[in-house]
Order: sequence, then C-alpha cells, then structure tokens
Amino acid sequence: MAPPTNPYRRPAAAAAAVPRLQNGVSQSTMGPQSQRRLSLKERAHQLQASSHRKKHKTGGQQTLFGDRAFDPLKDCEVCRAKEYGRSVHRAHHERCVNNRRTRGFSNAALALANEEARLKRHFATPLSEAEKCRGEYATPEAAAAFFAPREGVTKIAGKITTTTTQITTTTQFAATVASESKCASEQFVSAAELCTAVTELVTDVDFLEKHKGNKAPMAMLAFASVVMKTIVRNNRVHTASHFDGLTITVPRADNSDNPQHHSIVGQKLLLVDWIMMYGLDNINCPCCKASSMENDRTNFSKNKILFPIFVMEGPPLWCMVQSMVCPCCRYRTDANVGELLCLLPAYARNSYPVETKYCFDNKNAHIGRTATTVLDLLMTTCGNGDLCSRLLYNAINRSYLERVENYYSLPTVIKKEGGALPYVDKDGGYITTYPPLGDGVRGSYDAACSSNNNPVAN
Repeated sequence: MAPPTNPYRRPAAAAAAVPRLQNGVSQSTMGPQSQRRLSLKERAHQLQASSHRKKHKTGGQQTLFGDRAFDPLKDCEVCRAKEYGRSVHRAHHERCVNNRRTRGFSNAALALANEEARLKRHFATPLSEAEKCRGEYATPEAAAAFFAPREGVTKIAGKITTTTTQITTTTQFAATVASESKCASEQFVSAAELCTAVTELVTDVDFLEKHKGNKAPMAMLAFASVVMKTIVRNNRVHTASHFDGLTITVPRADNSDNPQHHSIVGQKLLLVDWIMMYGLDNINCPCCKASSMENDRTNFSKNKILFPIFVMEGPPLWCMVQSMVCPCCRYRTDANVGELLCLLPAYARNSYPVETKYCFDNKNAHIGRTATTVLDLLMTTCGNGDLCSRLLYNAINRSYLERVENYYSLPTVIKKEGGALPYVDKDGGYITTYPPLGDGVRGSYDAACSSNNNPVAN
C-alpha cells in the first residue's frame, strides 16, 4: 500500500526554484571562498565544543584533589590476595581499614584519636586522697617567679619606652586594706533616699517646665539628675559600689506608691565613661594615634540629654555618654562610637550592651545586642525590617501593661485614702522615644554588614 500524500508538501518545481541558505546567505550568490570560510568556521566550532567535554572518569571514589582514592582491593596487597583466594602473611596497608593499628586513619588523625582517648581516661579517673588540695606546685620559687618584676612596653608620641613594674604581695595586701578602709568610710546611698529624691523632682513644677521637651521620660530624667548629684559628683560616695560596670538599676523602695517612680523601677541607666568607671586613661586617639583621649563633658551635664538603646526586654536603656577629645589633634568623638569601642579591652567593651558594628556615630539611638541578635537572623532570611521594628515597640508596650497591673495591685495603693494616683500615660509619658521604623532597621543592618568596626577583624 502506498503511503498517504502530504498535503503540505511543497511541489518539486517550487523547491528547486528556492536557493539553499547558509547562515542567512544564499549559496547562489556566494563565491567559493565565502563557502569555504563558512565550512572552516563550522569545523572550528565543532572542535571547540569537543574540547570542553568532560573527560571520562575511570570510576571509583576520588579525593578532594581529583586523584583516585585508596581502594583496599586494589592497593592493599593482603586484601587483594584474599579476594583471589591466596594468603599473604604480612600486615595490611597503613591506609587499609583492616589494619588493626591505624584503622585506615592518617598519622595526624590517629594522633588526635589517641589524645582524645587519653584525655577521656584522664578526666574519668577520680582524684586520689594525695592529689586533693596538695601544694606541690605552690613553692616559694614559683611564687617568686610569678611576682617577679615585669617589663612593659609603652608607646608615647611614636617613641617606645620600657617600664619595669614591681609586684609584691605586701604592696597588694596594703592596697587591698587601704581600699577596704576607704570603702568603709564612704557613704552608701540607699534605695529609699533615691526614691525620695526622684519623687521630689517629678513633683517640682519648675523641673517639669524646664525639661518638658526632653526625649527621656520625666522620671528617668529625674533619676539621672539624682545619680549625678548624689553618687557621681559626690566624693564621699563610693561610685563603683552603686554601678555594675557602666550600669545602675533603678532600685525598688518599700512603701513607695508614687506612680512616676514605679514606672522606672528596674530600668537601667548607663554612664559611658571609660576613665571613671574602668580607669582606662590610655585610650589612643583613633585619628593621630599619638596621644591618649581625655574626657570633656557628658551629653547630660549641660543639655540634660539621655541617649536611648532599644532592647527586647522592654523599655530602652538610657545613657549618659562622655565626649572625649584628643589633646594633640583636637579630634572629638563620643565614648560609645564603634571606632573607639574597638580600641578597648573586651571586659570593658562588652559592658556596653551594643555590638560595635551597630555603634554608629550619626544616629540618635542604638539598637541593643539582644535586639540585633534577632535582627541578624531575620534579615538574612526574609529581610523584614518592619517586623523587627514592631517587636521592639511591642516589648515596650507589654512592659507598660505589666507595670500598670502591678501598680494597682500594691497593698499601699489599695489601702490608700482618697484613691490611687493615676498612672503615667503610655504615649508621651512612659514611651517618649519610639524605636526606628522598618526602613531605619534595614538601613542599620546594611550599614553593620559593611562596617569595619569589628574588634575580631582588627
């Protein structure tokens, strides 16, 4: 049976009338040289395509460098002999898994495994009675070597000088006794005194009128004024006994029913002064590197400004930040700038609850370490800055609701004649400064990703 005729087939005469095209050019109008050039180009493309083909692998596992991995059936003479029914009386190859000594591990891996086993046996063995509280290594020679004079290198104005420090037990004991006697003679400000002073300030009409436009809550501003007057600037008070590093927490006073003071109980105030709080008077200037930075004044001393740090625990932390100046080049910077924080030792730098890469000098607020930990996880996956902003605001909102509930359940408030005083308003009283919006959070994250203020990198 003949095949069916294709109705769409072009007639033979019409097909012969159409010249064949090659690369869009009719061969009838092409010369022999052009046709040969097209053939050579096609041949070159075929050769190029074949050169990029992957070579055929011989099979089997490969190492990281492309070599053939060790195969016991091919590289171990004993295993290869057993496969063919022969018996070879010798040890397996060092890389063979049947080797009882190496188990196929390299020398470095074998040493690491032996050390791990030794340490496991060492820590599992209990101490004997002779080893408990023994003074075998606490000899007079060891004590003399430990307290021997040490040479320290100090760089001043580009010159390196060597100083010798004499450390003796007698000097340390005398210094300890002197510091303890000094602390015993100094005063300690109680929580009741702080509460009374704060209550008097928040009820003072002149104080309220003078600071009505401040960013910080009025009660927190009053607490900062009391701390500066009664603790920091008072020579008879031991400042370190009231602060934990840089932070002082608003204490709770018994029988206190003032809503202003109750609204700030448990909140934290920071004094960012590295010279006063840690004695770090040798911070090199980030600009000229030739001199040490000196204190000038805080942002609270004249303008009564408190610097906020937004965290996930609730209300923001408020900071009194010291301004530092270089006496050589007159370079000025704040004590909480990331460039300066990277020059501090870790025990002092970590007392400021903000990562150095988020300590920007052109911002009027910082985001705390507890918030940026969550921020780094969310921004890398979904980039939702609005969600991070809502989390910060929600933390302050929940904290306010808990404080209102706690205040109206106090026994002193319930039994008070004439009713309890109205609590502080949320907007404008408890919350006076709002966290950054989604755009601000995303901008801070992008700036932190490209920041050089990283103490590990430095």
